[in-house]
Amino acid sequence: MLTRDYIMRMIDTLIRVLEKIFFLKEAKNYPEALKELDSLTKELLGMDSMFIHSLSDSQLVQIVDREGNLLAPKCYLIGVVFKEEAEIFMLQGNREGAAKLYMRSLYMFIAGVENSGVTVEKDHLKKIDDVIDKLSEYELPADISGKLFFYYEFTGRFDKAEDILFNLIDVDNAYLDRGIVFFKRLLQKSDKELGAGNLPRNEVEEGLADLMNMKN
Repeated sequence: MLTRDYIMRMIDTLIRVLEKIFFLKEAKNYPEALKELDSLTKELLGMDSMFIHSLSDSQLVQIVDREGNLLAPKCYLIGVVFKEEAEIFMLQGNREGAAKLYMRSLYMFIAGVENSGVTVEKDHLKKIDDVIDKLSEYELPADISGKLFFYYEFTGRFDKAEDILFNLIDVDNAYLDRGIVFFKRLLQKSDKELGAGNLPRNEVEEGLADLMNMKN
């Protein structure tokens, strides 16, 4: 009940604040829009923007994970805040600052799903895809690519997950074992599921064989 009540209050508050921020952005009143976001995190998380920005993404997840049943909504909320801040930076012409915030937004959006297995609201995944699109021209660091690897498997885009996996292995050999487990999971799926994910069974078998050869 606590989780449901929190989520409903959070969504209601988000709608109200984001509507206000939309008009502030239209009026080019960016400082006031950022103040609204600061008030939002204080109200729903008990943390101001300065404190949130002082922490790494992994530290933020650890802090909100202290109340495990609220991990997904709190990560989602922080993801929304970073996304809105990124859009304000873009409007101000600060593309590099916006890119860094979009990356933080993506990390938090996916971390909530990865650690809880649930989405917060119907457009949660759409927001993730929107941010991925914003970052299409940027090279992502390994920690965020690792989150994308999970996300593409979670959403059934197995071909995209495979592409990211092999890129990650080139950077960090620790992903070799994760990749083997990934392909073994896929082999448990039906041909129809694999086809829908654009990774037919023969390619899954080839991928697994490649990784096993690399391990040996």
